Amino acid sequence: MFLARHSIFTPPLSIRCGSPPRLTRFMSTSRQNLRAFVVPPTNLFEMHQDILRTVRRLQDGHAFYENSCYDSLFITYHPFPVVSLGSDIHIAPEAYNVTVSAFGANAIKEWEEMARIEFAKYSGAKIINIDGKDPWQVVDENAAVTGTYQAHAPRQNLFFSRYTAGSWDYVMGDFASQGLPLVDSVTLLVLPTGASKPEQIKVPFRSLFNIDGGSVPFEDRHSLWEKNCAVQNNTNGYNYYDTQGDQKGDGHGTHMLIAAPSKQESRPARRPWKSLAQKGHDGRRVAVSMFQKSPLLDATLPPALIPAQHLGRGGNNTVQFFMLDDGQTGVLALGDFIGGGDQEPLYRGLLGGLQDLRKKGAKRLLVDVSSNGGGYICGAAWLHRILAGPGPETVPQAGFDTKVRVNALNKAVVDAIIHKGIDPKALLDWNPATTSLGNSTGYFSNTTNWLEPSVPTLVNGVQDDFSQKIGAFCPEPWPYGLEPPAEPIFNPDSIVILGNSDCASSCTLFSIDMVVKHGVKSVVYGGKPGVQQQYASMVGGAISTFSVLDSAFKTAGLKDHPLAPPDLLVNAHQGIVFEMAFSIKKAPEMEEYQNHPADIQIPLTLENVNKPVAIWEDVIKQTFGSKSG
Repeated sequence: MFLARHSIFTPPLSIRCGSPPRLTRFMSTSRQNLRAFVVPPTNLFEMHQDILRTVRRLQDGHAFYENSCYDSLFITYHPFPVVSLGSDIHIAPEAYNVTVSAFGANAIKEWEEMARIEFAKYSGAKIINIDGKDPWQVVDENAAVTGTYQAHAPRQNLFFSRYTAGSWDYVMGDFASQGLPLVDSVTLLVLPTGASKPEQIKVPFRSLFNIDGGSVPFEDRHSLWEKNCAVQNNTNGYNYYDTQGDQKGDGHGTHMLIAAPSKQESRPARRPWKSLAQKGHDGRRVAVSMFQKSPLLDATLPPALIPAQHLGRGGNNTVQFFMLDDGQTGVLALGDFIGGGDQEPLYRGLLGGLQDLRKKGAKRLLVDVSSNGGGYICGAAWLHRILAGPGPETVPQAGFDTKVRVNALNKAVVDAIIHKGIDPKALLDWNPATTSLGNSTGYFSNTTNWLEPSVPTLVNGVQDDFSQKIGAFCPEPWPYGLEPPAEPIFNPDSIVILGNSDCASSCTLFSIDMVVKHGVKSVVYGGKPGVQQQYASMVGGAISTFSVLDSAFKTAGLKDHPLAPPDLLVNAHQGIVFEMAFSIKKAPEMEEYQNHPADIQIPLTLENVNKPVAIWEDVIKQTFGSKSG
């Protein structure tokens, strides 16, 4: 990623050679050359920062803005991911092993020569200050600008390294992976493990060209703009039924979130912008609520820290099942609700894996949702349904009721659908034929403008119009011939949901359902002592993007409507909260703005930090003690 004051090329510029920089190759340069090379005379970079910071103040990772010219081109790293161990902050004990594995021994050697230190010495070191500041002050400064989550504690925790359950990806954290760093290096006062005196070290950041994340190699300033900064074919929307020119395929109109920036100044983009499966088995839209957190580089937990002997059923590489040595506790390690992108293997894997745990003697269940980025809303509803069994809390609605904003533009879209037949394949988000009735027993007729009458609502002193209540995205019968069990697979009082407060979107929907409706225990590990940790971080409801909604306006012939937005003129993407979920206990308030305190907070230590099995065992001791069954 670009930053005006961060180095990327080595002067004199050798970019004319045309050799495409690879993600595995480090590059460095003077900040003056970078500014002259990247920032156009119109100062678009400063304008971009202003937009980014303004959107960040929403503290909602679903409502985001990203410009691929700046937020995806290069990713910037520090070799010392950090962890919170009680009231202290340390360099992660596994830092050296992780960075050597991710970047390669030669790159680390070059990095050490630049810093004039040996990195291995500082794994596990206590950090006394960061650039002369108390470490927790730096954490709070990052939390103030990182966005993403409403609550303060989850934003604090984004600073630290962590693992993703199931996939065992290693997330470097905001300190060690940045999109737009405002400095070239960081000075640390540290106390190495076993040392009696602190040392001051200065370690530079280094940047990688993000070719695997969609960045396109360029030869000069003009090709940089054309390939990475100018409008791309997926930036703006299009008429889904336009038979002229290039078509982008069918099946759009899904509530979709693929990435959401949230780092200090900008969280790096995780992957190229591409759609997941867009339509279900019956042709209806597939609702997605997701904060995508795919690894920025090939970083995983060291093999010695990864749980062994999982049961092998889950439908994808982010869902794994384990039996603990106590013979009573089963573990579902759940990294997202997407898996490989296909819903049926996910659904069948979740059901089969849980049933396998019961067959192996599991009497209680630990669900580890550490760093779960969300995914299919119906995947979350399905897991809720099969764990809790049938009942008024799961049938016919195993998810959340929602509502949408109403204005003259989206009412005009629905009118065009009804009276002009502009959406015969029901691709648009506002199509009544794919919008659930408030009682979750079916869908609106294709002649009903479900946005009428609107419901006036006072928000922050301003009156806005919202829709009537919308019901289940995932009503029974379930797709693919799935038959949910007639009884709960585990009793609610024998289930614990565990995480690091980095539980977003569909993960939050599932967790809140289980905790609020069924009294399941929630546990969060890590975080600053004395700060209430949250088991749920970002709720939303159903998510869309600028290009999807822009396509609806163009399909309906309403691009000239006074409320229709103009096309984006740069390679940017905007995430939009399309539907908001009603609070379970305090409707008509929104669940997004409710408090979700964890029942139990477990501190991290050198013995359990980023060690899933050690954390699981600590959780079982504190939640069940010596109880059996």
